[in-house]
Amino acid sequence: MSDTSELAYPKIVNVYRQRYDKMAEPDYLREFKRYAKTVLNDPVEGLGWRELLSWEHRHFEYTRGELPKPRAEMPIDIIKQAKGRCGEFALLYNGLLLTNGYESRIMIDCSTLQNKSKTAAGDHVWNEVLVDGDWIHVDPTEKKINHPLMYAQEWNKDVNTVYAIDRKEILEVTNAYRIQS
Repeated sequence: MSDTSELAYPKIVNVYRQRYDKMAEPDYLREFKRYAKTVLNDPVEGLGWRELLSWEHRHFEYTRGELPKPRAEMPIDIIKQAKGRCGEFALLYNGLLLTNGYESRIMIDCSTLQNKSKTAAGDHVWNEVLVDGDWIHVDPTEKKINHPLMYAQEWNKDVNTVYAIDRKEILEVTNAYRIQS
């Protein structure tokens, strides 16, 4: 995308928008299916959204250590990298969902620390998947499902700006992730 609407969002949101668009291309999704089946010998086709989360954790692990520069941005390269953090987990899981025909969103926390009682803000990426008409929170890094308040409650984060990126648009969805006062 190169229109001026990109300017309304933090740079990282526009970066993930471009990655989403690239991985959603039919040719890329076909290549990803082929790679999983022929190179990994672990097909992704026909797996449910929960099974895809387990598939991801069979082929990818979290690290706090150094990562290659530049970091992998697309599912196949992420698997080849073998280790990563929340951004790689969310991108890989999103690719797995798209490969299986799920509507999915990449969620980006762009919050800034405003509440002094909180210890952190922003800097996390996860997913949502549309299941039976409802968006379900999935944090593939943590392997947590439908626990959207975990960032505010368990991580003590000041959640005040969260964006959702899907095939059609970018939405501000902060209220689903913050404790309402």
